[in-house]
Amino acid sequence: MAVIYLVRHGQAGQNALDNATGGGFEAAYDRLSELGRIQAEATGRALAERTPQGTPVIHGPLVRQRDTAAVIAEALGSPPPCVHDAWREIRFGDILTPWFRERPDIVADLGKARAGLLPRPQVDRVNRELTDAVGRWADGPEFPAFRRRVRAGLQDAARTAADTGALVVVSSGGPIAACVAEMLPGVRWTTLLMTVLNGSVTTIGVTPEAGPGMRLRSLNEHAHLDRQDGKGGHPLRTFG
Repeated sequence: MAVIYLVRHGQAGQNALDNATGGGFEAAYDRLSELGRIQAEATGRALAERTPQGTPVIHGPLVRQRDTAAVIAEALGSPPPCVHDAWREIRFGDILTPWFRERPDIVADLGKARAGLLPRPQVDRVNRELTDAVGRWADGPEFPAFRRRVRAGLQDAARTAADTGALVVVSSGGPIAACVAEMLPGVRWTTLLMTVLNGSVTTIGVTPEAGPGMRLRSLNEHAHLDRQDGKGGHPLRTFG
């Protein structure tokens, strides 16, 4: 069985919240942090242990996707990665900026949560409100076109993987969650979206039957990101 390895980019945009209400969120977010590069390196090493040397790598058009893919391709000894627009993330800044302007308290709480300064119950509350805000967009008119775009990209990836035996796709939480939702009918996209860690690996098996066929094999693998620090924390586990 051929395999598609869906990889979420490394941590990005540590200063994006500074631009949350001014319309600059997207540009500020679209760059890997230093930790994001370390995550990409860890993911590259993990994939090198389970994929053939030279496995092809593709990625979406965003900077954080491209830079993560470059690190992984180097680890795999792969040709230069190819870009495919189907794997572009939705523009969360466009979705959330109006909400951030109405709710400056949420922006402040998100900053505290990222710094580890917000108590767990408040983190859970902020995450629920964030999920609800994104969910309102997913109930709107733009979401079906997003799903169609990702579905077409996944079908292209399956055909490539069927020919090559394996394919690494570096994308973002939204498209990866959409791929998984294709294979888990009834599970909300927003629920899946909030589970995908930076640098995690989701695998889809590709069979030669009908089209080719696809089966979800794993979701959000992150054992390669489980290194503990001196305080017992896991600094490579991030969602940003």
